Amino acid sequence: MTRVNVRYAALAISFATGQALAQFPPQQQPPPQQAPQQYPPQQYPPQQYPPQQQPPYGYGQAPYYPPPPPQNDERTDFEIGTLYATSVGYGVGMGSWISLEIGIEDPGVFLIPPAVLGIAAPVGVYFLDEPDMERGLPSATAVGMLIGAGEGIGIAGHQFVTADEEDEWGFIGLARATAIGSTVGAVGGYLVGYYQEPSPKSSAFVASGVLWGTVAGSMFGYGASEAGVGYGRANDDASLGGLIGFNVGLVATGALSMIYYPTYGELGWMWAGAGIGAAVSLPVFLFYAKEDGPPAKRGFLFMGTATLLGIGAGALFGQGAGDDIGLNDGLFNASIDYVAPAQFGEDGIGLSAGGSF
Repeated sequence: MTRVNVRYAALAISFATGQALAQFPPQQQPPPQQAPQQYPPQQYPPQQYPPQQQPPYGYGQAPYYPPPPPQNDERTDFEIGTLYATSVGYGVGMGSWISLEIGIEDPGVFLIPPAVLGIAAPVGVYFLDEPDMERGLPSATAVGMLIGAGEGIGIAGHQFVTADEEDEWGFIGLARATAIGSTVGAVGGYLVGYYQEPSPKSSAFVASGVLWGTVAGSMFGYGASEAGVGYGRANDDASLGGLIGFNVGLVATGALSMIYYPTYGELGWMWAGAGIGAAVSLPVFLFYAKEDGPPAKRGFLFMGTATLLGIGAGALFGQGAGDDIGLNDGLFNASIDYVAPAQFGEDGIGLSAGGSF
């Protein structure tokens, strides 16, 4: 019985399947697409690259440069020391002028104002230097003070040698002119140092130019003076030439210092050139030995010229010299220790200077 049922069930399933196929015929499948024709891949020669090498350690990194040291804008001890020394001379000179103006004749009392102001002036510098001054300000003030004093001495000296005896300013006039000139110079130097901030080397250059101009101008003035007159008359022209040379040197070096900044070494070369120029010109006076020739003082015209040429040659050949102020690693040294008024004979007045060479 079981077998019959299974057989009938199989027939029923077959019949049902046939009916379904008759109602839903199989769908036509699209013809298979042919695969695209395969082409052999084109062969390209492999591109040759240089072998990559492993860079060494640190290669490709930016090199390390340490930051530049901060610029020191404060004055040096030498610079402020120069102002201290100059202020002492300024105080003593001002005190002497006050004693002369008052008419003090007692020596003990006369020396009180110079002593007081000789101490007060550097004390004032001490407070002016709190906090430390900017670089170049003390040297500009000191050089301005010296230049102003030199201007006053030059004017008073020229008046002394050219005026009649009853019109001479005398020593009190010299003191007055020096006091006024040094005060104006100190104020002017301070203002220049404060607003323009010049290098101490520029101040040294201007001070040197003033001295060069004074020496060369005095030589020209004395050499060009009238023939047949003695020193008592010829010194009038020498003082005038020195005063003119003083101011020409001041203006020339002051203008050059705006674009030219010599080192101390280059200044040393210029001073050496000035000395050598003056020395090699001395034999010119031998040509004035004969009696019927021009006066020997004409040789100072050549000496002044040789001195200026020596300065120019020193500036040319000393280019690039460092601040050691030396030839042959510092074997050459030149310095001026003081400049002061001095009396020559009974009727002469001028400047005396001392130092080492």
